Amino acid sequence: MLHNQIVYDMMISKKGEQMLLEERLSQISQIVDEQGSATIDFLAQKLEVSKDTIRRDLMKLESRKKLHRVHGGAIQIGKEAEILNYEERSNISSNQKKKIASKLKNLIKDHSTLIFDSSTTVEAAIKQLDNLSISTITNSLTNAILLSKYEKATVQLLPGKLNKNQLFLYGAETVEKLSQYQVDFTILGVFALSNDGLFIHTQEEGIVKRKMIQQGKQVIALADHTKLNKEGFFKICDLKEIDYLITDEKIEGELMKNLNDNNVKVVTINE
Repeated sequence: MLHNQIVYDMMISKKGEQMLLEERLSQISQIVDEQGSATIDFLAQKLEVSKDTIRRDLMKLESRKKLHRVHGGAIQIGKEAEILNYEERSNISSNQKKKIASKLKNLIKDHSTLIFDSSTTVEAAIKQLDNLSISTITNSLTNAILLSKYEKATVQLLPGKLNKNQLFLYGAETVEKLSQYQVDFTILGVFALSNDGLFIHTQEEGIVKRKMIQQGKQVIALADHTKLNKEGFFKICDLKEIDYLITDEKIEGELMKNLNDNNVKVVTINE
């Protein structure tokens, strides 16, 4: 009898734990759906469990296709832009990137100073500036190598930790070095842009991009239409902090209104 009671108690206990787990998973899913994203730190504090527990919960929810895990947290499925490595990004919409990049040349004058981020669209833009005398700063290994081939360009590669998949440098050292520069233009490839601003999928890259924006007198964002009306895990800046948006298709509706309200000049490849 005692043995049966113990087995029964264990069954009830496990059932209770499973109910608590499902309740917690439901709460996490609801928070991410309502807010668009949530950090591990926030969820652990909110639900009064450990960070390791939240990490396991996020893995389970991602396997159920309830959310998408990113570095440090999770974002709502459907709102996020697709996350790819550098080689994958290089092979996507290369023709559109070239057309977007060609518009940049009209905005950049000889003897300009520029900050370039690590995006593949910016790489395409750099290829349009090979005949200009420019002073450049970048956190991208790929872009630094490309710029080094241009006789009239000077190149400052920022210090920092190396992201091996995306081939960019980041960290406190990167941000600190950026603060020493003030340039004519900051050129950014857009990961995701919505009415709420510009986004990226990791905080480590987002902090560097945010500093790049602060150090540029004018900020030019490059994005094909697939990056618009999307969001990511980490917000880089509001729309009002960019001066130009170069894209491949005409923008309409609420997004265009918000861009106009924030004095962002939109340039399309057919203009």
